[in-house]
Amino acid sequence: MTILRHLLVVLLTSARKFVAGALLALFAASSPAGAVSEFGTRDEAVAMVHRVQEMFKKLGAEGTFAAIKRKAPGTIDRDLYAYVIDTKDFTNWVVMANGAIPTMTTGTSLWDFRDQNGKYLGREQAEVCKSGRGWVDFRFLSPLTQQIDDKSAYIERIGDTSYCIGVGIYRNEQINENTVAIVSGSPSADDTYLQIANDMASVLNDADKLRILPIVGVGGPQNIRDVRYLKGVDIGLTQLSVLNSFRSSNATLGKYDDKIVYIAKLFNEEVHLIAARDITSIEQLNGRKVNIDEVRSGTSQTMRDVFKRLGIKIQEVNVIQGQAFEMLKSGEIAATAYVSGKSAKLISNLKFERGMHFIQVPFSKEISDAEYLPTDLTHDDYPDLIPAGQTIQTIADEVVLIGYNWPKNTDRYRRVQRFVDAFFPKIEEFRKPPNHPKWREVNLAVTVKSWKRFDPAEEWLASARNPDVASLQSDFRQFTSSQQGGAQRGVVSPANSDELFQEFLKWKQSRPGR
Repeated sequence: MTILRHLLVVLLTSARKFVAGALLALFAASSPAGAVSEFGTRDEAVAMVHRVQEMFKKLGAEGTFAAIKRKAPGTIDRDLYAYVIDTKDFTNWVVMANGAIPTMTTGTSLWDFRDQNGKYLGREQAEVCKSGRGWVDFRFLSPLTQQIDDKSAYIERIGDTSYCIGVGIYRNEQINENTVAIVSGSPSADDTYLQIANDMASVLNDADKLRILPIVGVGGPQNIRDVRYLKGVDIGLTQLSVLNSFRSSNATLGKYDDKIVYIAKLFNEEVHLIAARDITSIEQLNGRKVNIDEVRSGTSQTMRDVFKRLGIKIQEVNVIQGQAFEMLKSGEIAATAYVSGKSAKLISNLKFERGMHFIQVPFSKEISDAEYLPTDLTHDDYPDLIPAGQTIQTIADEVVLIGYNWPKNTDRYRRVQRFVDAFFPKIEEFRKPPNHPKWREVNLAVTVKSWKRFDPAEEWLASARNPDVASLQSDFRQFTSSQQGGAQRGVVSPANSDELFQEFLKWKQSRPGR
């Protein structure tokens, strides 16, 4: 009997724990308290105010005050907490309920209290309450850090009463939650990647709502690894050829990694091949010493691939471009290659000496198969290096904005999603000076073959918020229809129209302003 009684107690205790756990899990799943983020957001603060408004309608003033004081579910969550004040017809600021700050007891008045910045926070909140709703910035105690921090509180009046509900977020914590780190380029190379990242920060930074943090990188190959493995890095810039090589090398070793996704194809980076006087074609570099930049750079990996596809076996030299130009002048190397967006400052600042000149890079079938694009360098690109009327045929790699394939509904996923929601609608703003000229090439409709786009980016593009894409697709459909109805009937079919549309977009990108 004793054993049975003991088993019964154990079973009842376990059942109670199970029910309690289930109830807590159910509440967590339906409440911001179940969120992955450590700190509350502005949207969650507003939502809490609205919940307390509904509570006030059902429980009345005294019932609501009591619920807040005992920290009832829905009135406190992480660093978010509701409080109610009585403005006494907007001439005072008296605490009626506060469940998080022990010193804020019923009847406490902050009408004459100044915060650390000298603001009369009570008077400003009463003024906002009088108008109905709004945000107020001040410095106040955080229940999580127990420090006086910058705070933004959302204040909303309760009906026609003089009561107001407030819920605030702590801005210093928001900076950590809403910062997106982008790994870009190296200061020892051209500043295209760095400037692109800085442009993102300049256009998108929005107080504590979103902050873009550019990080100096080593180059395209390392940027992929940093996005893949380095803690704190959210997105990065790399070349498509490097990205494809990353996947190919993994597959060779039996590793199929789906942790990298792309957000958008951005712009093209042109191959600049500068040779000594005696070199007139790329074929003449066979067996000669050619610099392809530092080993870990994007240029080195791209040019290694290009020379291999063209069947040209060079003696590889790996030095920074400044050193390479000196070696070219002295005859130590036959050429140096540099992959960067035109007009690259590093190239523009050069003076071609002792017969140094650009040589052409052919757009062969082998190059085309690798997704490189045909392009050219002209006098407009480099007025001091290329004579008027002369065109240097070359190829371009594509620069891709990549991210980590975070699971949905995680903090890191939402962080990149927040970036997408801010970045995509502002493409036109990026195209304006003083931002980098390469922004004029960006077309969000372009896809990256064989790579998955980050889901929120795909969803944004599929929505009606992107009229440019819809307009381009409409124009392209008209174009294909006219082709099918004319002399070239049958050239464009539904089976290949999507692929041709992408080629059409890439072609438009390679000819900005034309």
